[in-house]
Amino acid sequence: MRNFKDKIAVITGAGSGIGQALAIELAKKGATLILSDKNAEGLENTQKKVQTVGAACFTYTVDVSNESAIEDFTQKVLKEHRHIDLLFNNAGFALGKISLKKVKMEDFHKIMDVNVWGVINHTKQFLDTLLSRPDAVVVNISSLFGLVGVADQVPYCTTKFAVRGFTEALRMELIDTNVQVYCVHPGGINTNIYKNAVHYESNPTLDKKFQKALERTSPEEAAKTILKHIERKSERILIGIDAEMGDRLARTLPVGYTKVVKRIYDYTTKS
Repeated sequence: MRNFKDKIAVITGAGSGIGQALAIELAKKGATLILSDKNAEGLENTQKKVQTVGAACFTYTVDVSNESAIEDFTQKVLKEHRHIDLLFNNAGFALGKISLKKVKMEDFHKIMDVNVWGVINHTKQFLDTLLSRPDAVVVNISSLFGLVGVADQVPYCTTKFAVRGFTEALRMELIDTNVQVYCVHPGGINTNIYKNAVHYESNPTLDKKFQKALERTSPEEAAKTILKHIERKSERILIGIDAEMGDRLARTLPVGYTKVVKRIYDYTTKS
């Protein structure tokens, strides 16, 4: 997609972080924004920033873990706007450091509902309208943890590998259509995802280390990188040196990378 002007973009999880940054960058490029988030206050904040740029912006409070809420949202959007051109499945949820043995299954189900079913349900609901457009885009946010598996993050890795598989299979399915399908793998991004995660135990020293790791790349840098790749039609997007190194390591040592990553992980999390 060479031009975002007058395009209609849906962004989930737009109340903060990468979602908010995408909304602002797209507003600067002349797009119309349809923003959703579970956090109404965050949405209002994003809307004010977008309107400062002068773009049209519409907000909807939506719980992306709720399939019926997503269906209601998509029906309202299509009734009010008739079509969309871009779908950014950005909303995400995380768990703090926890082993599979100790994780509560209700939390495992929740992270699957948000990170996987939220992506699938939005894509399924909007697919027909995207296929009807002359040029359309689906962008799914995976993670560095969708490239490499990491101990004590089994639920999160499961969801992000699932998003990657869903996206790559969908890309092949739509290869002869007008819809481009992008998979984004951010490394450490300075957002609220770790702060808002479900934490089973608090370790101030460890929390500070993780927070520092998440400050490598700003949401604004991430958003600009994503849009630049869409303009170039480069459908696999790595954000940050950590994502690039993780990708290279996993491709070079598809099994052996586990021991390398574990040494890094053990050093990073040692309190």
